[in-house]
Amino acid sequence: MKEAKTKAKDDQPQREKKGLPIPVKIIQHEEDPVRITDKRFWVQDGAQAAEETLPYSFKPSFVEELEKKLSDSQKKIEEVLSSYKEVKQESAAEIQKARERIQNEFNRRTAKTKSDLASKFIDILENFERALAIASQKHSFDSLLEGVQLIRNQFIAALAEHDVTELNVEGQPFNPELAEAVGVIDVESPEHDQMILEVVNKGYRMGDLLIRPAKVKIGRATVPADEPGH
Repeated sequence: MKEAKTKAKDDQPQREKKGLPIPVKIIQHEEDPVRITDKRFWVQDGAQAAEETLPYSFKPSFVEELEKKLSDSQKKIEEVLSSYKEVKQESAAEIQKARERIQNEFNRRTAKTKSDLASKFIDILENFERALAIASQKHSFDSLLEGVQLIRNQFIAALAEHDVTELNVEGQPFNPELAEAVGVIDVESPEHDQMILEVVNKGYRMGDLLIRPAKVKIGRATVPADEPGH
């Protein structure tokens, strides 16, 4: 092959002298293949149709990546918020159930306490009725007095079981937190000034809780303690 090419080159000057045509080698360049797209809808596949309908984006690639990350973050936030709402609703329901259980238990205990207290008063009432029946049969004041005293002692014992005690304020300095002054008694001695001299209605407390303040009369000195000559 190389020899043939050499001979062709050597013959070229002779052909020019003789006036013969010189052979020319034509070099053909490979052309790009022609692409033909069939526009008929029944022959287009899904990938080709998607490729043709997909809009072209002029955004830089890093912007698209950021937008994708932002979209993913928003989806995660929505998922977390949805889960939080579900947990919140479940927690609210559990709290409501707990409140109802506590309220029901409180109502049950309150009703039991009232029932026990009422039972004590029923016993006292029955004893009072017995005392009245005995006094009416015997027509004896002493029997009635004895029955009433027994009922009084039973009543005091029932109150003591519930930690209810009487306030001992007579002869003590007046304390507005424990007693209510409903009257005054004039006294000559300054030592009895502002002292509780008479209890009109007794006061009671349950533990540290004041149930009812005592209604009392207090002393009021008619002569000032610092007056000269007295």
